[in-house]
Amino acid sequence: MRKNIAAIGAVCSALVLAGCANDGTAYRSDVYWSGQVNQAQEVKTVQIIAVMPARITVDNRSDRSESSTMGMILGALAGAAVGATVSDSPDAVIAGTVGGAALGNIAGKGVSGRAENFVDGVQITFRYDDKIFNSAQVGRVCEYKTGTAIMVSPSPNETRIQPNNPYGCAKQ
Repeated sequence: MRKNIAAIGAVCSALVLAGCANDGTAYRSDVYWSGQVNQAQEVKTVQIIAVMPARITVDNRSDRSESSTMGMILGALAGAAVGATVSDSPDAVIAGTVGGAALGNIAGKGVSGRAENFVDGVQITFRYDDKIFNSAQVGRVCEYKTGTAIMVSPSPNETRIQPNNPYGCAKQ
């Protein structure tokens, strides 16, 4: 029975830690923070003249830290269960807890990946006010096409070019 509990704990640990990598969704141009909702934001119409693929680096340190902590906690619990299964001695439970926490910490960091993740992005070259600009956005090339697009500017120098090809990506 105790072996089953340890196995279930290990499976749960892997499942919890697997979802901890930052996928960049929060940085998409069509994602808004709660403070930006119901707020007037300046909108401009731009002409997209080129769309190229890009790789965007997103910070994963926070998720990595959370994975490490969760791995340490779950590892300690699994280690304690294994220690109790191996021996009735309190020393075995303590050793299992400490060893499990250390291994869980390492596993949590390993599962969560690097301190930075690379996500799919686009380089959008666009014309506005007789000038040509380039802006990198988190998203997929198929979400954009040449032609007219809307650009939201919540703050100076911030360009959130909205996808102008919403049905361009095949359903996945």
